[in-house]
Amino acid sequence: MISASLLRRLLSRLSGREERSGGGSRSSFLLSDEELTRIGTEEDPLRDYEEAAARSLEALRTEQGGDTERAVRLYEELVASGFVESRPYERLAAIYERRRRYRDALRVTESFIRLARSGRMPRGAQRSADRRLAAFEARAERYRTLSGREGEPYSR
Repeated sequence: MISASLLRRLLSRLSGREERSGGGSRSSFLLSDEELTRIGTEEDPLRDYEEAAARSLEALRTEQGGDTERAVRLYEELVASGFVESRPYERLAAIYERRRRYRDALRVTESFIRLARSGRMPRGAQRSADRRLAAFEARAERYRTLSGREGEPYSR
């Protein structure tokens, strides 16, 4: 496993952030200084990403295999941890919607909306979340109507 400091140095080199010989300029191509300092810390949104992504895939396969209860537990863990991909939020909300558990579907959908608006996501995940945000907001509105919570603002 690569240490956080080694990963920071490697990303720094790849992004052109290291000072070049001869006083060259620094590039902001890959990661900002703030993003580089968060790598490997508690604030790193990609900390334990590989394990969470594996759980997300396991949940999807479990759901497709017919063990929806186990899939719900795995999806709930991912939502509670603030996983940066939208799939667990979408799948879990869809399961709750099929079960007519609209308040739970709304809770999960609003969790993703809060995460997407937080600005804590890595750039790629943030761009993906930004593209999906309008659909999540529309879905939240529908769940709010179905659950009898019309007109209530997003939980913050």
